[in-house]
Amino acid sequence: MIPLDKKRDVFILWFIKRHTKREISRKVNMSRGTVDKIIKECQGRIEELNLTFDADLFSHMDEIVVASSIQRKRKPYKLTPDTISLIEEMVLNNEKLARMGSEDAKNIIELFEGFQKQKKEKPNLITDFSIDYFYKLVRKIKDKIHEEGI
Repeated sequence: MIPLDKKRDVFILWFIKRHTKREISRKVNMSRGTVDKIIKECQGRIEELNLTFDADLFSHMDEIVVASSIQRKRKPYKLTPDTISLIEEMVLNNEKLARMGSEDAKNIIELFEGFQKQKKEKPNLITDFSIDYFYKLVRKIKDKIHEEGI
């Protein structure tokens, strides 16, 4: 969600001071796509309010720049102990293979694909999460292994 003050900054820089999207992007420190999204949102609000092209937009800024109505809240993945123990076991075995110099050692993508295949054998596993989350779990497990040893 984009903070309201950043939206106001974009509004002022685009509609009042007439900067380019690239300049706004650099000044406000956000992507040009996000800047474009904010500008289109403001243009839509201007049309809804039936403001003419010669209207003082700065005086109507509070009506034009509004907070997002969508409040997105992400839920963390709740993994079962079975799922976590399987991932730990896979990483531990893979680390042992890697230390022995075996060609059977896998990278994280291959581990993730192998983990996803386990769903058929063990239906109580939770496998509906991203590879990024899997990578973070593997990173934590590897850090723990490096601290405590195998």
